[in-house]
Amino acid sequence: MIYICIDYNHHHTSSFSLSSEWLSICNQLPTSVLSFTTDDNNNRLRRADEYVMTSAPIDGIKRSNVCGDGYRIEGALLKSYPYAKSESYLPYEDCYMTFKSRRQDNQIRIRILSLDLNDIHGGVNCLDSLRFYKSAYVNRLDKLNTVECGQLTEKERFTVISPTGIVTAHFSTDGGNVSGNGFRVVLTAFRSPNKTHPCDENNEEFLCSNQECISNILLCDGVPHCLDESDESPHRSCTSSNAESSNSGSIESNNRTRTSKRQHWRGILIAAFLLIILSVFIFFLVYFVCRRFFRSPVPLMKSERKNYATILNSPKTGPKTTTATTTTQVILENNKSTGKRLDDDYSLL
Repeated sequence: MIYICIDYNHHHTSSFSLSSEWLSICNQLPTSVLSFTTDDNNNRLRRADEYVMTSAPIDGIKRSNVCGDGYRIEGALLKSYPYAKSESYLPYEDCYMTFKSRRQDNQIRIRILSLDLNDIHGGVNCLDSLRFYKSAYVNRLDKLNTVECGQLTEKERFTVISPTGIVTAHFSTDGGNVSGNGFRVVLTAFRSPNKTHPCDENNEEFLCSNQECISNILLCDGVPHCLDESDESPHRSCTSSNAESSNSGSIESNNRTRTSKRQHWRGILIAAFLLIILSVFIFFLVYFVCRRFFRSPVPLMKSERKNYATILNSPKTGPKTTTATTTTQVILENNKSTGKRLDDDYSLL
């Protein structure tokens, strides 16, 4: 018999015969990481780990949470891409994921919250299908009896259990026209308590109302892990914690609003101050430029003024001619004490 095991290191599948060596390799699954998100008030809330089953490279999706890897989990939310009412899932999908419970004595419950895959053959030979196996191998013997295609809603509460604590999910679509929203599936690691091994709160366990033990990190994560949904019950701390987070969120929101307003007015004041400084600078610049280019002539001082007197006179010597000679007599006021005169003769035509 031929088996298929996921190669976690190289992100592809390989065929081989079953052996203890390959079984130990397939069971060496990495550990998943607890994820967080924020609500409308920007409060940090715990949310279920999400794993997107798509073989297409999608921007914004962590490569560690897509096809070809294995994960150790307490619980997980498995869904197709993109899961939206206005969009259908992608064609040509061929995605494998393997999940293993963290605790050795736990089983894994598969709960289909919604399923909407093409079903043109009435549930037989589904062209688009979601299949689950109870081991790291994809073979007919380990295949779990689940609904592979068609339509299911959360009201139908379809569940199936993998007793081995291992689940391999296989999502495949053909290249034809795809229609439907895809799927959302909840995986939960749990165990049934007994007298010798009851649920231990000190061991981070929570007892559901239907007498099942799950990890307490799954409480109030927005996903129903207990069959009776007691892990999301309003009688638990979810309500109080949500109320506290809501109150703290409103206070933080008010603080952020006040801070935002202060920063807004501070920015306006700074801008106005800079505008005033710029206006003053431009004013003085224009003033000095105008003064430089439109400067009026400086009047002479009284001591520098000169009196120019022009008298008509004949030359004392030389031949007499009919030509008049103009003599300019310059009297310097600053030499009044001496009475000295400077006579310059200028011949005029």
